Amino acid sequence: MMRIGAVLAAAGLSSRMEEYKPMLPFGGSTIAGHIVGVLKGMGIRPVIVVTGYRAEELERHLSHAGVRFVRNERYKETEMFDSIKLGLTEAAADCDKIMLMPIDTPAIKPETIRRVMAVDAEVVRTMCKGEPGHPVLLSAGAVNAVCAYNGTRGLRGAIEETGLSITNLEVEDEGIYRDVDTPEEYLELLQWNYGRGEVYPVRPFVQVGLEAGERFFGPGVCGLLELIDQTGSIQEACLKMELSYSKGSRMIKAIDRQLGFPAVQRWTGGSGGGGSVLTEKGRQLVKNYRDMVREIEEHTEKAFQEFLNL
Repeated sequence: MMRIGAVLAAAGLSSRMEEYKPMLPFGGSTIAGHIVGVLKGMGIRPVIVVTGYRAEELERHLSHAGVRFVRNERYKETEMFDSIKLGLTEAAADCDKIMLMPIDTPAIKPETIRRVMAVDAEVVRTMCKGEPGHPVLLSAGAVNAVCAYNGTRGLRGAIEETGLSITNLEVEDEGIYRDVDTPEEYLELLQWNYGRGEVYPVRPFVQVGLEAGERFFGPGVCGLLELIDQTGSIQEACLKMELSYSKGSRMIKAIDRQLGFPAVQRWTGGSGGGGSVLTEKGRQLVKNYRDMVREIEEHTEKAFQEFLNL
């Protein structure tokens, strides 16, 4: 009997998303919970979830879903392809084929996944209206070739440069490429999903910010600080968040003014040409804010389940 497993890449920082993507409401559950439920319901075993950013939270959320976890401890300095290879390595011994999906494509129809599973090829890639999407299915031989690839072009480069044969499967399912990289894309996904007959998820909505006369700190500002510490550059962090440098600088100055300490340390000149990192208090601010939000969300979820689980 053919053994088909799945690898879900969920290690990334989600820099442009003001909330944690895997935990966003979708389909009566969360994005992560919905995808795992669909895969498990179709008999796909094992389901490997590669975690990194906020790993403990996601692992706790999916702890009763019958999945296996692999952590990319170096998620800040590695690419999605590195997480994919970790998952493939974990699943390889138990599978004849492995399905690859990012954690933020929850609208793929079960029928699409079923059709992908039925194709016997080295690499199966879904296409809708000429646009490629997910899932991607790899044979055991393709998994070995992909894991051995050390180039810089990610999964696509691994497939193309190792000479693997790609079979394109045309489907009528826009969900294969509708991902969630920004708050706007998430809302668009919910609206589109509703338009094809699905319902909007009913979930509690919590957004935690700090204000002093006006709001100066929230998920977006916290994400900016995390990216500054990751990249060593305010300008690069702003580019990743699609912010102007002047707006990012104003956000940082507002934190310093309201809290009375510098969150970012900058230096100019030198052999490296200058840069920026978080101060010790800045890092503690980010950690304490994330911990506070996590605790508030957990209490809110418990209250929702008790009083308003519709």
